[in-house]
Amino acid sequence: MNLTTYTEEMSKSIWDKAFFMDKVPGAKLVIDFGCADGAMIRMLGTLFPDTTFFGYDINDELIDMGRKALTTPNVHFYRAMPSPYIVGTPMVFDGFEDLIADAKRYAPDEICINFSSVLHEVFSSTPSGKPVIRRLIEELEPKYITIRDMYWHQVPGAKTLYYEAPTIRAHAEESYLEEYEAKFGTVDSPRAITHFLMKYQWKDNGWEDELKEDYFSYTIEDFLETMCKWQYTTIFENHYQLPYLTEKWQQEYGFFVPYAHTHAQFILRRNY
Repeated sequence: MNLTTYTEEMSKSIWDKAFFMDKVPGAKLVIDFGCADGAMIRMLGTLFPDTTFFGYDINDELIDMGRKALTTPNVHFYRAMPSPYIVGTPMVFDGFEDLIADAKRYAPDEICINFSSVLHEVFSSTPSGKPVIRRLIEELEPKYITIRDMYWHQVPGAKTLYYEAPTIRAHAEESYLEEYEAKFGTVDSPRAITHFLMKYQWKDNGWEDELKEDYFSYTIEDFLETMCKWQYTTIFENHYQLPYLTEKWQQEYGFFVPYAHTHAQFILRRNY
């Protein structure tokens, strides 16, 4: 995967990902779990100089890209593992334990933990992330948890996408369809059609990685039960189709399907 192309594509929805910043009053620390190159928190760091932003990711190369692009002192990056030891230089510990320790300098009511386009990976292809997330929430007890992710939701009573399947088959390369259907089943339902179209945009950069993930692999109830023992209440919820996908599908396939929602945003508030 070309990481430069990948991060450029991710940045197209950067404002959509930052939806929560005017909805978490009192938050002085925002932890972006799965921050990639930190494009969002680097932008927010400039706009909100009195807020501190921590970015955490398992990809060392992306963390290094983020650090090199830093322009403000209120944004800090943590990689999953300690930095490698280099002869003649001190060992730099900047992993998960350091993130926890640094975050505890803030009161729980001052902390917001953000998950942007990461939970679907944890629930479908990297389950080892679940205990890490649970510990992060249990130790810090953040007042807010914010989520923006790919999320399946069809408007009740809306027409289906069944009749669009032939159009998609006529446009998509057969090898990609075969690989998708071998893993996820036939592309003949509204959910499957939407899922395939979202993946197909990555056919030239990262297809094999994206094929490992089920974009619609969890519900908010799954998250509450698995990650935080129902100690949070949903105070904001929004389901929608990402606008650039709407435009892309209309241009490439000739149909407009706003009733097939591809993404969702949630804000959870601690119950006590």
